[in-house]
Amino acid sequence: MEDIQQRVLAEIREDELVAMTVDLVNFPSPPGEEAAIGDYLARRLAELGMRVHLQEVEPGRNNVVGRLPGKKGGPTLLFSAHFDTSTTGRELEAWGGGYSSAGFGGGQARATVANAWIHGLGVSNMKGAFSAYWGAIRALQRAGVELAGDVLVAGVVGETEKAPVDQYQGAEFRGGKVGSRYLVTHGVTADFAIIGEPTGMRLQIGETGYCFAKITVYGKSQHTWCKEYGIDPIEKMMRVVAALKAWEPTYRQRHPHPFMETRIGVGAIQGGFPYKPSKCPAPLCNLYVDLRLVPGQSFIETKRELEAVLDELKADDPDFRSEVDFYLTGKGYELQRDETLVQAMERAHLVVYNEPVSFAAPNRYAVSSDAAPMFEYGIKGLTYGPGGISTAGQFTMYDAGQQQGEVLSIQHLVKAAGVYALAALELCGSVTGTVDRATGTSV
Repeated sequence: MEDIQQRVLAEIREDELVAMTVDLVNFPSPPGEEAAIGDYLARRLAELGMRVHLQEVEPGRNNVVGRLPGKKGGPTLLFSAHFDTSTTGRELEAWGGGYSSAGFGGGQARATVANAWIHGLGVSNMKGAFSAYWGAIRALQRAGVELAGDVLVAGVVGETEKAPVDQYQGAEFRGGKVGSRYLVTHGVTADFAIIGEPTGMRLQIGETGYCFAKITVYGKSQHTWCKEYGIDPIEKMMRVVAALKAWEPTYRQRHPHPFMETRIGVGAIQGGFPYKPSKCPAPLCNLYVDLRLVPGQSFIETKRELEAVLDELKADDPDFRSEVDFYLTGKGYELQRDETLVQAMERAHLVVYNEPVSFAAPNRYAVSSDAAPMFEYGIKGLTYGPGGISTAGQFTMYDAGQQQGEVLSIQHLVKAAGVYALAALELCGSVTGTVDRATGTSV
């Protein structure tokens, strides 16, 4: 380890990172309600001497962008994370029954710290990343390092995988990277991007694309007393679910990739009228499916593949009527292992952890991030972050313990800040290595 690296790592303060992460978690920020957390981040970035401005994506929803100018026009590095949480923490209560939100990933209503872990909604995905970015830049400054290139930190709205569909309309359902697309189409650019998504400190050098598909099966509605004269779309949809599960291995084999994996997720079903179950059978049933695509895979051809699966069901059932609509799509991308960014992150991880970094497993690539739209605009990015590890050491979205919400290891939070700092040092370059903090002159 070089002397300058040692000095930078020595300036990372655990107490600051934990305190900032707790603050961030305590700002509720489901999609459409990101304003308060954005204001907080803007203040914290200004503390670092960054030039901060807001991008209004839509009324009440702002991206926050901070820029720390470099000294000699070196490469520009962008750290980015999303404000919005995957859930509101209120979903199960909204459905009735008095269930706790913790089982739906809600976790604690406010952040708690216990046994070297931080608990709370959004702590893993991905508010802890903001703290690690802040700590990395602060450590560089305390160590007297002046970077040659610019460092940017962006907080974006609307990243999580949500899309308006049917009766679910409005800002709270506008996700799918709307903030990051606005970011890159409205003047923010860089050479490299590091996205602190919850990878469990594994490097992820790409991601699959995705399609959110709505499959509608039509029936013929009657009443409970004469249901025999109807056609039940819910019953027929059960056949669709079984067919999709049987098709997934074939779909995966048809679209191979060296390190990614196509996947199919059946996420939701909706049919009939809960307030009037006597309207039986229901007139229609909708199934909502998540299809993951390898980079370069065609959206229209994927739709045709899905329709072919349904055509097989139609061939055996003259009363089977269906249609398919895509209501959210996103492209995938990939980097090569010899890219400058990838190798810089490998070296930084090795210094901090004293062991080689692991790369994400094939199934982890079936997670979207803001790196994909950035890649479309010439910014080479990857994902690497401290979340995504349970208290039991499993790579999972939510903890398997009693809380069953999001958790973040303080140890990994601190080490992530170190990796980000060393990566910035290498990627942006330093003017002369260090600056005398007493005199402000280069040495």
